[in-house]
Amino acid sequence: MLFKKYLSEMDNANREIRFMRLLVAGLAVLTLIEGVAMAKLAGSERIVLVPPEITRSFWVSGNAVSREYLEEMAYWYAGLALNVTPAVSDYQNKLFLKYAAPSEYGRLQAEMGARAEFLKKNNAATQFSVRNVTTDEKNLRVALSGTLVTWTSDKKAGERNATYLVGFKFMNGKLYVSDFKETSDKNPFGDPAGSQP
Repeated sequence: MLFKKYLSEMDNANREIRFMRLLVAGLAVLTLIEGVAMAKLAGSERIVLVPPEITRSFWVSGNAVSREYLEEMAYWYAGLALNVTPAVSDYQNKLFLKYAAPSEYGRLQAEMGARAEFLKKNNAATQFSVRNVTTDEKNLRVALSGTLVTWTSDKKAGERNATYLVGFKFMNGKLYVSDFKETSDKNPFGDPAGSQP
């Protein structure tokens, strides 16, 4: 009887040891899986950055946008289109066209593509420095006047005063680019003679 009791206690101890070993192995596998998951998630957090200084407020209503918003967006789009090198032209064109008005997408794509091809063919780069901003809030247009510098390889190929018009369409609470063209200082919005705002 004592022998049977001894064997029974030994079997129980063996079962407990097996259970503990399985439990430890399961915990080790779980720890390994968690470690891999944490390694994959490390560095994937999203940080939202704001400009170091916000000097003007913007607003958007059901059918209008603020003058400040138009100016900031026009400045950004002009930078995408005019501060270009052959290496970044394709990327910047894609980014610009991402915000093109659907009705004007084809025309803007052709114009931006022609500009990019010209830069690549001539190994040229352009830089536009804005000097003056004129806004037509009613028609959602902004004229940017400044200096356009063209570089070929590492040499300055030209510098001239230029004015560019950025036209917008406001649809579904979003501002889309509908026009981007060079105009003149005398007629910054490119209007027919006598019909300037």
